[in-house]
Amino acid sequence: MTVNALATETPDSAVEIVEQQVTDEVSVEQQIETEAEGSEQSQELIGGVIKANNVIVRNGPTRETEKICALEKGTQVVIIQGSEVENLDEFGNRIKIKIGDVEGYIAKKYLYTEEELQQIEDAKKGEWQLLSTATTQASANSNRDVNISIASNYINEKILQPNEQFSFWDTVGKCTYAKGYKDATVYANGKKTTGIGGGVCQVSTTVNIAAKNAGIATKAKQHSLPVSYASRENEATVSYGNQDFKFTNTTGKVIKLVMTSGKGACTCEIWMQN
Repeated sequence: MTVNALATETPDSAVEIVEQQVTDEVSVEQQIETEAEGSEQSQELIGGVIKANNVIVRNGPTRETEKICALEKGTQVVIIQGSEVENLDEFGNRIKIKIGDVEGYIAKKYLYTEEELQQIEDAKKGEWQLLSTATTQASANSNRDVNISIASNYINEKILQPNEQFSFWDTVGKCTYAKGYKDATVYANGKKTTGIGGGVCQVSTTVNIAAKNAGIATKAKQHSLPVSYASRENEATVSYGNQDFKFTNTTGKVIKLVMTSGKGACTCEIWMQN
């Protein structure tokens, strides 16, 4: 286990598929067995793997609670079932984990469960194949990066059946402060101004490019001003209640959208089920 008490709340690197589970001195299976034997009222436990660097462990389910330590990507943990706590900040729901003598809460989105790990293994065996990918890059800005991360997380792992339509706003929902969105630069009526959720258009534009790269026709509209991260023909502006971005899965197969973001960059991968 790698512990870093000075780690920040947000992981240093974008979430990547764990290529290989880290072998610890005590395996997750052994730890689960020990826990079960040591308590007559033991909770249901399953294994998990941390999917990002510098994931903060806290002694409670909110950001206001004390930091215990930080875990590195690939660290094996035990997940305490039934411990998930709903949270509306940008890090989402929390879940309780245990590793060695350390027990606390982490953001659920930074954790692979056994089921998710199995899905990754299935993908490696050929269940999914990469159909297309797209990356856009803008100047890094803390508020904007937060907004891009939140919107990307709503889209990440989105499954579309054949002939199913994707709607940006149906998937992401309205940008609100309660969800963790922040004020950043937006375009309105041909002018730059500041508004909540500034930057989410980079997410919709990235998905638009990935869809077009996959040979899927999209319904997209340009911004009122050019943007730095995409050509005019690839832009996909969105405005809640006014302008949506949509496309229909015309591949004839099930597809999955995989999103990552960080430091001004946004990436969309489209995977197709074999």
